Amino acid sequence: MSPPGLTQLQVGVAYARARRRRFADRAALQAWQDARLRRVLATAPRRYPYYRGLAPTRLTDLPVIDKATVVERFADLNEHGLTLDACLAAARTAERERDFTASLGGVSIGLSSGTSGRQSVFLTTPRERARWAGEVLAKALPDGLVTGTRVALVLRAGGPLYESVGTRRVSFRFVDLALPVEAQLTALEDFRPTVLAAPPSILRLVAQAKVQGRSTISPGRVLSVAEVLDPHDEREIEAGLGCRVDQIYQATEGFLGISCRLGALHLNEDLVKVERIPLDRTGRRFTPVITDLVRTSQAVLRLRLDDVLLAADDACGCGSPTLVVDEVAGRADDVLWLASAERPGTRGPLFADFVRGAVLGAPGVRDFRVVQTGAATVTVAVTPPAAHDGAASALRATVRRAGLVEPAVERADFTPLGPTEKLRRVRRDPSVPGGPAVGLTDAR
Repeated sequence: MSPPGLTQLQVGVAYARARRRRFADRAALQAWQDARLRRVLATAPRRYPYYRGLAPTRLTDLPVIDKATVVERFADLNEHGLTLDACLAAARTAERERDFTASLGGVSIGLSSGTSGRQSVFLTTPRERARWAGEVLAKALPDGLVTGTRVALVLRAGGPLYESVGTRRVSFRFVDLALPVEAQLTALEDFRPTVLAAPPSILRLVAQAKVQGRSTISPGRVLSVAEVLDPHDEREIEAGLGCRVDQIYQATEGFLGISCRLGALHLNEDLVKVERIPLDRTGRRFTPVITDLVRTSQAVLRLRLDDVLLAADDACGCGSPTLVVDEVAGRADDVLWLASAERPGTRGPLFADFVRGAVLGAPGVRDFRVVQTGAATVTVAVTPPAAHDGAASALRATVRRAGLVEPAVERADFTPLGPTEKLRRVRRDPSVPGGPAVGLTDAR
């Protein structure tokens, strides 16, 4: 770990650069990306064995890879030659002992959540971690580093970064997601954050505690992280905490997006190049293929994510030309693929946001899980159980409106999540195949 003074200086430099970075229009943003992309392409063949023998001059000279490729060729896709087995062992030990200082050869090791079914790790150097902190601070605190800012992060995994980058103006507190909820609430009450970042499942509990008089915290900014922010969760959190819920879109692959001062979620196209695989005829719903323009410890070059994003129709009034996303609708394996009623012999998608809207709109449903377990079978678990029939009917009606064949709906028991599990209300079992991608285009 870098000495705190050095880390703070690096964070400060990254913060200042991010604050100064502005783009008049898409053309200026494109020029910025192109300059950094030229450097990425020039250095990739000598940094990463996976690209040896290539001489890319355009992004499309590189293959599109996915998480399976990253797992299989991990050592060839990082510049330190670290193996996945060695990194997983270090990261899992840190996770088990709740001591997030795991490193190999001076490189920090973070464990992915494994929600896609394939657990991997992400690597960062001290300089990259400092840059990340500076970028997040610049984008998360649009009014600047106001003295007395207290940032609480309720996360599954933390590290020395949070303790090392605090300054006289800004202090950080990591609250371990593995703690009992009451212990989390106590930690937040003691810290009294002005900025609160946590998964929406935790933000709901904090909001409920505030309504019930068990919490008195009043953060000025609330950021949803790590999980999909469902609209009904958003409304409950905003009502309970009395402020707007913004979002940080971050994954193992990097810091991908954050809400602007007006509340619109922008992709960080100054840090990553985004190409789109359209998932519908309009092209608004897409899976991103990302290329990191700044991080070098791991190759994130034309990496197809599992996420499903919904692009906004209009530009944002904040003035930033970066792409606005109306919703992070879930993962690709959160999409149900069912037989088409209009085109026999084919299948069509039912996206997770439609499933959530249908089931949560049924009378009495407080929470739910829907899992596609077979080509024509789904399980539905709701709380309270008495709301199951209404939820199942609402889901069937939504399936019909989408032009798909109703699946067999089986009742399942609603099981609360463990403290460090990510909330996924809708998912498709890995044994059930998904659908085809439409094509690949640059984000515009």
